[in-house]
Amino acid sequence: MPTPFTQLKSLETLAHQRSVGMPQREEVAQYWTALAYRVGNETFVSPLEQVAEILPVPEVTRLPLAQSWVLGVINRRGELTPVYDFLGLIGRGTVGTDSRARLLVARLGTWSLALVVSESLGLRHFQVDARRPYDEAAVELKDYVFEEVIEPWRSWKILDLQKLLHGEAVLAVSALA
Repeated sequence: MPTPFTQLKSLETLAHQRSVGMPQREEVAQYWTALAYRVGNETFVSPLEQVAEILPVPEVTRLPLAQSWVLGVINRRGELTPVYDFLGLIGRGTVGTDSRARLLVARLGTWSLALVVSESLGLRHFQVDARRPYDEAAVELKDYVFEEVIEPWRSWKILDLQKLLHGEAVLAVSALA
């Protein structure tokens, strides 16, 4: 007659033989969220934390003696917000303001600034490891586009709004300069 200890050992052996094992530990993909938008014929994304809001283009109050790409200011819930033409800011012409055009509002410390873009394409979620260095940016964008994100059907240029809006051009709004 087997002893209780040998019975337990045989049960343990049987359990090991028939067990499926512990589940494998898998790495969970990390994602980041960005706002996608179109400017002219180019598509960009900017990290969501750099964007305060997206608005339809309202009536803009012009500013005298301002650069041509400074479209003016808007009253956004009691806060005056300067409005810049994205393409004009980088020296590529003007963004058409049709029914799809939007204001991309970004915060710069205590104040905000709005850029007119051709169209908002909504939020996109990308895997962190889908980011790649991007060194083919046009001369006027080379200081603001360093990376792209690759999807199976397209790639998006990642535009750093904070670098763009902290640039010298943004501060040189006077046409007299």
